[in-house]
Amino acid sequence: MFVRAVEAPVSNAPSRPATAPRGLPADQFLPLAAALPTGVSVVTSLNVLGAPMGMTSGAVCSLSCEPPLMLVCMGERSRTLTAVLGHGAFCVNVLAADATTLAERFAGRGADKFAGVSWRPGRAGAPVLTEHTVAHLACEVLRTVDGGDHTMVIGLVVEGDGRPDVLPLLYHRRRYAGFPPPP
Repeated sequence: MFVRAVEAPVSNAPSRPATAPRGLPADQFLPLAAALPTGVSVVTSLNVLGAPMGMTSGAVCSLSCEPPLMLVCMGERSRTLTAVLGHGAFCVNVLAADATTLAERFAGRGADKFAGVSWRPGRAGAPVLTEHTVAHLACEVLRTVDGGDHTMVIGLVVEGDGRPDVLPLLYHRRRYAGFPPPP
């Protein structure tokens, strides 16, 4: 298995400056943020022992075409974030519409999220889920940016593949959904 650590620069700015701007309270902000429909992905990496780690995320987007970059936002206390930064690589596994159970599994804090899950190491070493996905984008970490209680991780896409005939899983107002089948 290919494992490579990359030193990823992290912003030197404190995550909670004393003069932080005040925005909406969380109880007002979160329902508004939940109104934004998103795709559902499982972001994967390997921890320092080489064990697979992963989390469900709706905070994923393409950032650039030249060079090909992805942006993933992860909670600052996330064990998957720790693995991504230590390993220097991650994989965005875009879930298919039939993958609600997989999304829920990786959203929890279960002991072994990968038990019974089919995967293979990607070019950057991070796990590529081989079932119930629309696409995968394997990335090497380029940099991180502080984002309040989250860290934005920017990755260079070094491998990817997709299944254009498969519909994606969506998330809206704290519920999973999907597109209706094409006519």
